[in-house]
Amino acid sequence: MTMTKTTSPATRSETADAITVILYAAAALVTVAFATILRVASTFRETGIAWTVPIDQQPISATTDSGAISIEGFADEAMVIAGGVNAASVTAIVAAIALWALAAVAVIASVTLVAWNFLRGRFFVRPNARAFDVIGWTLVGAPILIVMLETMGRNGVTSALGIGDGEPVHPIEFWSVAPIFATGVTVGLIAVAFRRGIRLQNEKAALEKDTEGLV
Repeated sequence: MTMTKTTSPATRSETADAITVILYAAAALVTVAFATILRVASTFRETGIAWTVPIDQQPISATTDSGAISIEGFADEAMVIAGGVNAASVTAIVAAIALWALAAVAVIASVTLVAWNFLRGRFFVRPNARAFDVIGWTLVGAPILIVMLETMGRNGVTSALGIGDGEPVHPIEFWSVAPIFATGVTVGLIAVAFRRGIRLQNEKAALEKDTEGLV
C-alpha cells in the first residue's frame, strides 16, 4: 500500500486565517439561530401568518421612533395577517424557513471543516474536496428550492385573503438568486481543483517511492 503524506505545517499566516474563519463561523451559527427564531416568530402569529404583499401605491402617514417622528410618503407593500391558510402552503413556509437554516448551517459547517483541516496542515485531502462539494451544491440548489417554497406559501396567503388563486414563480425571483447560484458553481470548480491537487499529490508520492526503490 502506498502511504501518501497529506499534511504539511501551516504557516503562521495560514494558522491565523484558519482560526479567524473558525471564530467567524461560530458567530455565524449563533446569528443563524437567532435569525431563524425571529423569522418564525414574525411569520407565525396568533391570528394567522404574516406576509408582505404588493398593494396599489397610495399616500400614507406614519410614525417612527415609537411615535416620536411623523412621516408622509407612498406605500406599495403592506404586511397582512392571513388566517385559514391551507396546510400545503403552511408546510411550504415551514420548509422554506427550515431549508434556509439548514443550508446556512451546512455551508458554515463545511467552511469550518476546511479551516480546521488547514489549521492541522491538511490541504489537499478528500474531506476538503467533499466540503467544497457540499458548499457548492447547497448554494446552487437551496436558493431555488427556497424561492419555490416561498412562492407556494405566498400563494396560500393571497388565496386565504381572497386576492387570487396564486401566481407561478416570477422570472425576476430566479434572477435574484443568480449571484448565489454562480457562487455555488464557482465553489464547485474549486472542489474540482482540489481533487486534481490530491491526484497530483498521490502521483508525486508514488513517483518518489519508485525513485527511492531504484536508488
